[in-house]
Amino acid sequence: MSKEILIYGLPKGETRDYMEDLLACFPVTDSAALNIEKVKAAASAQGWHSFRVAGFVPGTKPNFAKAVNV
Repeated sequence: MSKEILIYGLPKGETRDYMEDLLACFPVTDSAALNIEKVKAAASAQGWHSFRVAGFVPGTKPNFAKAVNV
C-alpha cells in the first residue's frame, strides 16, 4: 500500500486544535514537499493557519490499546 500525506489546518479565527479540518490528501511522491508548500500557501492566503502534516497508510487499523498503554 502506498503512503498518503494529509494536511490539516485551522480556519481563520479558530484557535481550538480539535476544530482542524482536512485540507488536502495526496500520495507520497518525489514532489510531495512542493505540494505541501503549495497547499499551505494557498490556504494561508485564505486565512487558514496552524497547519499539521501527517502520514497515513490506507487500510491500516489503529491499535487503541497501545495508544492508551493497556
